Amino acid sequence: MVDGVVLCDSVSIGTGQQYGDYVEHGGHYEYWLNLAPTTVAESTFKAHAYDYFPRGRVVYDSQHRRVKLYADRCIKREAIAVIRELFALPSDMPIIYDEHYQCQSCNRAFIDDFDEAD
Repeated sequence: MVDGVVLCDSVSIGTGQQYGDYVEHGGHYEYWLNLAPTTVAESTFKAHAYDYFPRGRVVYDSQHRRVKLYADRCIKREAIAVIRELFALPSDMPIIYDEHYQCQSCNRAFIDDFDEAD
């Protein structure tokens, strides 16, 4: 989420990567690294460290045959609705707030050490 805009990348479940019991796609850092900005939100995203803004992940739990959303607590209900629509997710999909998904506002130890020279 960058200034209320959802930035996302996706693949079908069939082309995702198996990771334990889950099917997922790529990593946030790789997405940030490879993104060639074409919008203001994408340019703002690239101006900070990849984990500066609220983020999450939609995964498929192949053991329980259901989709789950891991999300930063800063992603508000309205944005969750947008994410559900973008990914065609069921309304009963569980939302899991995980300490791994903490933006700069939520993570007290966060340091935005982004350097364009890196």
